[in-house]
Amino acid sequence: MSHKTSYKFALGLLPLLGLLAGCSSNSTAADGNTVVFWSTGSQGMNNTLTALAKKFTAVMKEKTGVDVKVELSVEGSYDDIATKLSKGLSIGNVPTMAVAYPDTVANLIASEPAPESYVYNIDSYMNDAEIGFTKQPFLGDTSDATKEDIVPSFLKEGSSYSREGTYSYPFMKSSEVMFYNRDNLEKAYRFYKPEINTISDMERDLKSLSWDEFMDLCKVVSEHKAQILSTLETPLWYDSDSNLFITQMYQRGIPYSSIEADGKGKIDFESGENRTEAENMVKALKAERDAGLITTKGIENSYGSDAFKTGKVLFSVGSSGGTGYNMPSDVTPDKIGVCKVPAAKKNPLYVSQGPTITFIKNPSLSDEINTSRSRLAWQFAKFLTNPDNNVRLCIEGSEGYLPIRYSAYDTEAYASYLEEGEIYAASARVLIDEINGRYYNSPVFPGSAQLRDQVGTIITTVLKDGKDIKTAFDTAITTTKTAM
Repeated sequence: MSHKTSYKFALGLLPLLGLLAGCSSNSTAADGNTVVFWSTGSQGMNNTLTALAKKFTAVMKEKTGVDVKVELSVEGSYDDIATKLSKGLSIGNVPTMAVAYPDTVANLIASEPAPESYVYNIDSYMNDAEIGFTKQPFLGDTSDATKEDIVPSFLKEGSSYSREGTYSYPFMKSSEVMFYNRDNLEKAYRFYKPEINTISDMERDLKSLSWDEFMDLCKVVSEHKAQILSTLETPLWYDSDSNLFITQMYQRGIPYSSIEADGKGKIDFESGENRTEAENMVKALKAERDAGLITTKGIENSYGSDAFKTGKVLFSVGSSGGTGYNMPSDVTPDKIGVCKVPAAKKNPLYVSQGPTITFIKNPSLSDEINTSRSRLAWQFAKFLTNPDNNVRLCIEGSEGYLPIRYSAYDTEAYASYLEEGEIYAASARVLIDEINGRYYNSPVFPGSAQLRDQVGTIITTVLKDGKDIKTAFDTAITTTKTAM
């Protein structure tokens, strides 16, 4: 039995959110000992959350005497949570803590009548003499669980808002990785670099390629489709049009967005030299598309993992959180390789993705109750992200996501997982060993979500429909500004 299979078997013994589950923030009387957590995710992850919530309430009762009630509620997708948070604030139907995208948090902050009316700045909690980092060993908050133990870019994301402070906390993280079939890669290298004759050397060379060098490889693949893979349609499939644009911008050193002194967002490539460089970048990607080297989800309206499993593409770029979708049923795990995506100008900067937690003040409750609940919620978040528990969440139903702490990678459970977790472990190793903390965090402000969507639309419409590049940029910028 594989490591992954044994975890799933164990999870099947747990009731699905049967314990401590609630439907809304109003399901329990308004007391200060209730923590309501809105989450999203797989059945496996939420079973694990249920078990950890039970453990948290028991240890808090034993060590502090506080009878904490944790209500877990699966609220659908990230977009569903964003909508419910926005609507629920007016009637007091909001959680104490919620899984949310940074853009959702930014919009809540922007809608506040006064600072921290809706979203807590957790800087004071992180530094609190009683509940700050390392202060509660009984929660797994050991002397090693310092602020510095968290991957810096993961923690920094929580302070990338238009207001000073930290308004979200990393839960589990992911990034983009590239999947390939080793047998097909070996065939491709016979034409690309015939002097390299072992698969290990080929993979080592693949990891060293810049984006332009990788496009040279894709050109060779395109020219020899019949000899490499008879079903091949396009060498490279990139799942996120938005990430393709933004990541290339960061790697090429072209300013993307920023926050001005007044707290408002700014589109840094709106005009001038930055605009020229950004348009030239899209022009180059368009040429690569026209040469038959690359396609995207926006162009094809489907995920690259599906095409990868059916042999229509040699290289599939997608989230490490979706690693399992890239495993063909008729191929053994050892035949699937994973590596970092070749970087433009060999500047290895990659998107930081994955769930974060934000802490919400309920307008219908008193300041005393809100403060009590938020302090307990912070302690629960620390408990969920201590090395052992965070590892458990990442390998029991959330394979492909990475724990937020360096010390988590050294635990016995995670070391075992990396040895036996097959494609999931290979994906995690890319994030740990190859990307190794080199993530970018773009500023988050009202309109940043629209900007992200619109630059993805630039890629789709220019590469697919041949839309004029200048017109595509003008449309994207104008549309984004209506939301800023």
